[in-house]
Amino acid sequence: MKKTLSLVLLTGLMLTGCGGKQAAVQPAESATAVAVVEAALAVPDVNGLTLDKATEQLEDLGLKVEAVDTADGKSIMLKKNWQVTSQDPAGGTSVAKGSTVKLGVTSLEKLAAEKAAAEKAAAEKAAAELAAAEKAAAEKVAAEQAAAAQAAADKAAADKAAADKAAADKAAADQAAAAQAAADQAARDAAARQAAPAPAAPAPAVPGQAPAYYANCAAAKAAGAAPLYRGQSGYRSGMDGDNDGVACER
Repeated sequence: MKKTLSLVLLTGLMLTGCGGKQAAVQPAESATAVAVVEAALAVPDVNGLTLDKATEQLEDLGLKVEAVDTADGKSIMLKKNWQVTSQDPAGGTSVAKGSTVKLGVTSLEKLAAEKAAAEKAAAEKAAAELAAAEKAAAEKVAAEQAAAAQAAADKAAADKAAADKAAADKAAADQAAAAQAAADQAARDAAARQAAPAPAAPAPAVPGQAPAYYANCAAAKAAGAAPLYRGQSGYRSGMDGDNDGVACER
């Protein structure tokens, strides 16, 4: 503003030497220009200030202030208890000196309550998010444990099935081996019977001599009578285990 005023004054001095009418008009125009320049004010941005400080700053510039509670429409008593939340015209706008700046204000008590409510809501949201995250983590751990338990159960079942199959295969193999051994033994016994010499004719009984009796093959062998043949004195079917007509042959 000072630079503009100096320029206007300099221009007036340069034109001082002109004719009477021109010299008379120029000072009046210069004075008007200076007045216009001085009257143009840039409105400061007072948003966020308490109403008392905003009012003081605007009035010091020669502006008028009109404040209204835009939240609840309450009457404004102590300006220091209110905060500017909007202004018209906005900060940076050029206005004439003496213009009115309309301020929208909200009580500090209401702003504090809103802040507390917002902080509470944020805390509750954070707690809910944390609880949800913990629940998701617990569910994941439970799912992993269940999967591990299922895998262990499946492995145990597979191992048992394999063991059962191996046992069954072994039992079948043992049975087959036993059957084969029995068949082989039967074949050997049959071959031995076929290869055994024909029973000798029983010794003729001596007249008046009682038939011989042996309690068992051991007694017959001890008496030198073994083997005993069917029809021979001392032969009994009880000592002929394979019933081939020859007792105590082994």
